[in-house]
Amino acid sequence: MAVQGNKWPVSKPHFLVLALTVLLSHMTLAVPTSDGDMRVVGQSVRSVGNTPVRLDVGISVNTKVRNKSGTDMEAAFRQTEALLIGQRLRGELEQNDDWGVIRLYPEPSVIPQVTVQLSILASDGRELVVEAIVRAVTGETMLSSVYRDISVDEDYTNDKADPFADLYLKMVNDIVHSVSSAPNQETYLRTLSSLRYASELVPEAFPDYLGQEAGLYSVRREPSREDPMLIRLHRLQDYELLFVDTIDEQLANVSREVSDAYYLWMKSSKEQLDWLDLRRERGVSAETLRNESTFTRLQAVYAAHRSLKIHEQELFELVLELENETRDTAVYANERVFKLSGTLEQQYQEWRATLRRINDLESTL
Repeated sequence: MAVQGNKWPVSKPHFLVLALTVLLSHMTLAVPTSDGDMRVVGQSVRSVGNTPVRLDVGISVNTKVRNKSGTDMEAAFRQTEALLIGQRLRGELEQNDDWGVIRLYPEPSVIPQVTVQLSILASDGRELVVEAIVRAVTGETMLSSVYRDISVDEDYTNDKADPFADLYLKMVNDIVHSVSSAPNQETYLRTLSSLRYASELVPEAFPDYLGQEAGLYSVRREPSREDPMLIRLHRLQDYELLFVDTIDEQLANVSREVSDAYYLWMKSSKEQLDWLDLRRERGVSAETLRNESTFTRLQAVYAAHRSLKIHEQELFELVLELENETRDTAVYANERVFKLSGTLEQQYQEWRATLRRINDLESTL
């Protein structure tokens, strides 16, 4: 049965109260974390300087933000958001020229000498909460902290600067401090990375060269540089990095396409959350609607909600469109073109399985 547009039995004031109640019930809440592990980021964080070591860094990111709508569109957006945050951290790290190569990996890798695992705990444009765990390839945890930053109105300017820039800078400062203060030898750690990668890809390779005790890895002895197996595994490692760099080109394109829409979504979300908090503090009831100014403000918040939903829908659709375009990856290696499909994690696992098959085939020749 069709419903006539002017036959609703609900007056506008009552409808707006209902709308406001729905909005309040859908506000994003941060994942609770321990106060002892939380680092609240202030404004105008300054860089502490450069790290004295040229170690490679691998960044992997996952999201733990609750999917409020339960839709695949929002799930895809949160995955893309995690990649944007990972790229944002990498960009901040790259401001320091003393690092080695910094890459984003679909999952933690032993190829770089330092890994940074990020978990997005909360993100709504007004608040960003990120857990960061930094480990050396030895297995030692050098940093484990949760960072929380609250944006202010001044963070959202016309130049579209990152409203959470202070969070990334604080995180980089802590990473630099933790890596700089830890004893390490670049050559030794690179050798350890090579042996750990060989052990993961081909477990039977160099079984007596790698030591492990209490969760920490060490080099017992080094293989000869002319060892055929070592040369082959180095080549396979280069193939794996080729895949990572190929994916990175796709992510860079996604970042360029999504960044403006993502900024508008964050800004609209913050504005709505701020307004709802203000109204919650003052209280909204049916009686207050008799005041024309209150009714006008309710109309404003509902209009802001509609604006947010428009930005959100555009952003979600853009993410899905880009995801479909980049779902497949073609990698040229070993004089062949390999086509991979699925999520980044699935493609990564498929590519590693392909590298194992290449190794098995070549080792029998």
